[in-house]
Amino acid sequence: MSEARYPRERVRFRYQLGEVQIAARHVEIAVDASVFLERPVDHGDHVPPAAVLASGVPCVMVLSQPVSGPLPIVAGFERCVRFAPHQYKRSTIRLEGTFDAYLKAMPPDRRRQLQKKQRKFREACGGELRVRIAATAEELERFHREAVPLAAKTYQERLFAKGLPKGASFVDDMRARAREGRARGYLLDGPSGEPMAYLYAQRDGKLIYYDYCGYDDAHAKLSPGVVLQLAVLEDLFATHGGHIFDFGEGETRHKETFGTEAMHCADLYFFPKTPRGLELFLGQAAMHGISRGAVGVLARFGIKEKVKRLLRRGIGG
Repeated sequence: MSEARYPRERVRFRYQLGEVQIAARHVEIAVDASVFLERPVDHGDHVPPAAVLASGVPCVMVLSQPVSGPLPIVAGFERCVRFAPHQYKRSTIRLEGTFDAYLKAMPPDRRRQLQKKQRKFREACGGELRVRIAATAEELERFHREAVPLAAKTYQERLFAKGLPKGASFVDDMRARAREGRARGYLLDGPSGEPMAYLYAQRDGKLIYYDYCGYDDAHAKLSPGVVLQLAVLEDLFATHGGHIFDFGEGETRHKETFGTEAMHCADLYFFPKTPRGLELFLGQAAMHGISRGAVGVLARFGIKEKVKRLLRRGIGG
């Protein structure tokens, strides 16, 4: 059971200042592969099984663990040290009812703002909103060919190197998911007819999530990301009723705008009290402290958001 729930994976440990990565290393660790919604809430006393901690890995990673409240960033247990650097609300939408009902449940001001952005984009495109949806293997291959060059123009790629993967293994997985009805690709065309925003959604069980999305930064004033998000949700309410749309880890204004439920979660790293485990822990903890300090200084001077915007525009541009 431990082997099935905690498989070994090569994970990239990032060393970064705020959102900017300055170095990285790959380490083989154990990863909790269970779905976060199916785990019991952690009240601060949960640790992985002793057999997993004693299996020789320097870390056991549990992402998006539901928690009852804030946890200490560092806590010691008999067999391991727990590191909880990221704690946040994870937003979801239960795809129940209709898309119109979902919109009507929003605060009126928020709904009007979203509809205004959608109307502005439609007018820029001559009154037509063109969203292309890919579901079959052939459609998703075509989606991939068009989305990869678009992804290169997004800040997700420039700042985080998280554009749509280009490799054959990713395309093979996309095809396999398409055959099982577990993948959908979305492209939003702009005024010139060229794709301006993309989103790739995957489904595992009742959970629908996306790891890859973005829009052409040159057209940010038209809010293509917001317009595409509305179109994606309208499609999923119509085709995947009863499922849960998951916005993933972390808190952003975008997720707060669209999400209907939020769960307190924490990314937990359990480092066994071995030389390898403690060495990896000390490196992560030290960089986390430096990063928090740097970001705190920017926030105190009121320039944190400005610096983030400059980095998004400038890095790799």
